[in-house]
Amino acid sequence: MNLAERYGWVLILALCALIYGGAMGNSFHYDDEHSILQNPHIRQLSSIPDFFSDPAQFSVDAEKGMYRPLLLVSYALNFALGGFSVTGYHLVNLLLHALNACLVRWLALRLSGDARVGLAAGLLFAAHPLAAEPVNYVSSRSDSLAALFVLLSLGLFVRAEQEQQPRQRTWVRLSMVLALLSKETAAVLPALFLLYDYLFLSRQRWQGVWQHFWRRHGPYWGLVAGYVLVLVINGFLGRSLGKPVREMGDQLATQLKALAYYPYLLLMPARLNVEHQFFVQQGWMALQVLLPLGLVLSGLWVLWRRRRQREQTLFLAGWALLALLPVMLMPLNVLVNERRLYLPCAAFCIGLAWLLWVPRARGWVLVGALVVVAGLGSWRRSQVWADELSLWRDAVHKAPLMPRAHLYLGNAHKDAALKGNSDRWPEAARHYRLAAELDPGGDLGLRGLNNQGSVLFVLDDYAGAEQAWRGALEQNPRFEDALVNLGSLYLTMARSQADLTRRQALLGQALDTYRRALEIRPNHPEAHSNVGVTYQELGQYEEARDAYARALRIAPNDGQVLKNMGSLFAALAQQVAPAQRRSYLLQAREYYASALSFGYRPAAEGLEEVERRLRAGP
Repeated sequence: MNLAERYGWVLILALCALIYGGAMGNSFHYDDEHSILQNPHIRQLSSIPDFFSDPAQFSVDAEKGMYRPLLLVSYALNFALGGFSVTGYHLVNLLLHALNACLVRWLALRLSGDARVGLAAGLLFAAHPLAAEPVNYVSSRSDSLAALFVLLSLGLFVRAEQEQQPRQRTWVRLSMVLALLSKETAAVLPALFLLYDYLFLSRQRWQGVWQHFWRRHGPYWGLVAGYVLVLVINGFLGRSLGKPVREMGDQLATQLKALAYYPYLLLMPARLNVEHQFFVQQGWMALQVLLPLGLVLSGLWVLWRRRRQREQTLFLAGWALLALLPVMLMPLNVLVNERRLYLPCAAFCIGLAWLLWVPRARGWVLVGALVVVAGLGSWRRSQVWADELSLWRDAVHKAPLMPRAHLYLGNAHKDAALKGNSDRWPEAARHYRLAAELDPGGDLGLRGLNNQGSVLFVLDDYAGAEQAWRGALEQNPRFEDALVNLGSLYLTMARSQADLTRRQALLGQALDTYRRALEIRPNHPEAHSNVGVTYQELGQYEEARDAYARALRIAPNDGQVLKNMGSLFAALAQQVAPAQRRSYLLQAREYYASALSFGYRPAAEGLEEVERRLRAGP
């Protein structure tokens, strides 16, 4: 056993730690909000059985449900061990990537028979900048977790068939089930096994494939059929297919155009971005569709005509295409992203290691140089992923025409402003306006318009805020965020009313508007919190307490809700007997302090007042 075989996995783990070890404190990002931070389902291990039957457990918003139960199990374990400490979530993502790099090494060794090629492939995959998103973006764990079991399944299948050990196929099936429970894209595994069989086992003879099909492949296709049946029964497949975001013709044309873009990202990962400037392709005759289609077909024909290592090259190319097939066929909101290339990147790194290796020291020199350059690129990408502001500033810089980039950069400026940096409000409003202009009538433009109204509201431009929110509701009457914001406008107007009758009427309008929002989205934390504020204004303290408690069950680290609960206990302290007053003030202090610990600075004034009252005594 040489050094590459004995210590290769140690080098791969060390390289992953060196590249990403400093990024463990990077923040949560966009989809993490609804699937982790606000998702009440992952906060108790007793919910784990429900993950395997109910796709709605995936998110606080049932409409964003996904059937990925094993992913949710990993989130629940993360929460059980460390709550919302972001380090634990990033550590799991890093470990998954390191394990995947080790599996790439093992699989390359199986395919090539050369331990040096295996080690080179594992190191290249560990360092490739396209892995920076699955490591730094917690919600991208679905890709790395599924890749873990896809790579394991493929490696076990290759070993079972190479060594002619039918009993080992049981482990292949188990690993494949785990892959399917991680992400639906793993359904391509039987086709990948079939491709391997055709190229390596049956020597490009379909007769040989069909001769052993039911014994060698039947169970895997049966597992996929069972998985699809589960998706039909739990309703996930019907909901996914029932609301396509674009026509199938446009989808296929767009993804064929993406086939020319993805190789560029694999070969030249210098301008990676969380939101690439890439647009829907309408029509099939455009050059950007015909060119990649022609290149793919020509490349496959050339590979087929080559005699030397034809099978290996065709297998890796087919692997990459099959891994992209689900996202090519299923219309998704995001046209292209880097995490979709995670599995194709594994095939690419195996092929690159195969190509670069020469039986002299120059092989290691070339591989080492590429690993260093790629590792530096991954380290720099991790710095960009440090927080929402740095991530979306980078996105807007590289993709200024993408409305999503402006929307989320506006959110990042808004969050900074809410934490006390008030000079960020104008920047938030500017990017929200750009999002609305770049996507008029679309979902992103709608959210930009709604958020622009929120900024105008904070800046005391109530007329402009109302106009923005009503404009958003005209486009979509069921847009719950605009309803919540409009309710907040009624609440604010009520507070400034001297006329008691008018004040009560406005508070009633606010409650009605919040309830309409909660009918659409029952787990809306801000709506529950604002219902509590309205009840508190009406003097109905028990109802207010219940509403705040519901909000905190959904968003336990929301500083504003914590501050509101603190203000409620401070108000209750004035209503109770002196003997009970200190107990209520202590609870108020605890909630105010928790709000401050999550960076919500407006709680400081309430905390100071409570401390003063505690010092003053009964």
